[in-house]
Amino acid sequence: MVQSERIVGRGRRRWSGALALVAITLSLGLSACGSSPTAKASNGRPKIIATTPLMGDLVKQVGGDAVSVEVLIPRGADPHDFEPSASQAARLRDASLIVSNGLGLEERLQSTLQSAAKDGATVFEVGPQVDPLNRPGSDRPDPHFWLDPDRMSRAAALMANELARTTNIDRSILDANAAAYSRAALDAGSEATALLNTVPESQRLLVTNHDALEYFANRFHYKVIGTIIPGGSTLAEPSASDLRDLVAIIKAAGVNAIFSESTSSSKLADTVGREVGKKISIVELSTDTLGEPGSPNSTYQGLITTTARLIADGLNGR
Repeated sequence: MVQSERIVGRGRRRWSGALALVAITLSLGLSACGSSPTAKASNGRPKIIATTPLMGDLVKQVGGDAVSVEVLIPRGADPHDFEPSASQAARLRDASLIVSNGLGLEERLQSTLQSAAKDGATVFEVGPQVDPLNRPGSDRPDPHFWLDPDRMSRAAALMANELARTTNIDRSILDANAAAYSRAALDAGSEATALLNTVPESQRLLVTNHDALEYFANRFHYKVIGTIIPGGSTLAEPSASDLRDLVAIIKAAGVNAIFSESTSSSKLADTVGREVGKKISIVELSTDTLGEPGSPNSTYQGLITTTARLIADGLNGR
């Protein structure tokens, strides 16, 4: 069953994706059994499968040592464009719980999650439960809610509730871990505020690779004035007129930086920067993923403070 809302697939499909879907469907169809609270990993712990590194980090921090967590989308990969292998899809039916971001983020995972839910797996979507924003000029939800620490603070309690419901983990452990995650997320938000407040108010303007920073801008009182790729997905493509209009916006605003992403090519950002005709920094952020273990943005809290520091330095011309 799917918690919160039904997952609706969308996005373009390629022939390779269609063939993979056939293999995935066959793999999932080999068993009529769905996930259950008793599903365990080889270490005896409840097996939780998360779609993204950020959701995996949430599960690990709330579940602690009591859970075994597998993350489908590797660190550094684009969550909008990731397609699972047949073996990954087949493993979904053995999970105690599947945790997804939801709100259309995992565009090429949608049909796989639908198939898993149809086979009886419990798919828990976090995004629809944290008061999501709509994409600018659209009635479609923006999936990038994790860039607001307040929403992720709430997500920790939601995760504790769901783990308590679907596993036999001691509720007091989950609540304590969720409270610790929540405090750390709010502390990261406070640190980010201090960093971002070093930028003069008139310069708190963001130009991004794709529209991923609306939650961040809303939380920290910044404004997104332009995006290179239209819409909230990395799968769209800008037209020549879109790029000309963006160059004009950047020139008028006088911003010092364009923010690209580690999960996507910076070629378009580089092109726009050259067209502006003045020195402008292309600053790479890791907004859609976590860094490798040991890196400054390897956890959610590190991601928020690192993003704030890079934005502040970029806009301040450092």
